[in-house]
Amino acid sequence: MSDRVRYRDFYDLFLLTEALLINLNEVVSYVGRKEIRKPITKTNILHNWMVVGTQKTKEMSQIYYSRKIDDAQIQNMIDNLPLTEIFFQKPAN
Repeated sequence: MSDRVRYRDFYDLFLLTEALLINLNEVVSYVGRKEIRKPITKTNILHNWMVVGTQKTKEMSQIYYSRKIDDAQIQNMIDNLPLTEIFFQKPAN
């Protein structure tokens, strides 16, 4: 969501966090251990969410969605993500 502009990324994360007991604080703590090419920021995520709004109808016609989710629900999920910025953390030797 920070790097790609695809509605399905926002949709999928919303369904996962709704259906499973995912501790987003724990997930965020692990993300920095994954090799990331550029920082993951809430600012980028929010910007991409705004761009997605212009492409959502086209993308939804190409992919099967199990149910409609109100944009306000996804916006609330983004607002509550426990991150501001994540950088790649090189493992200690």
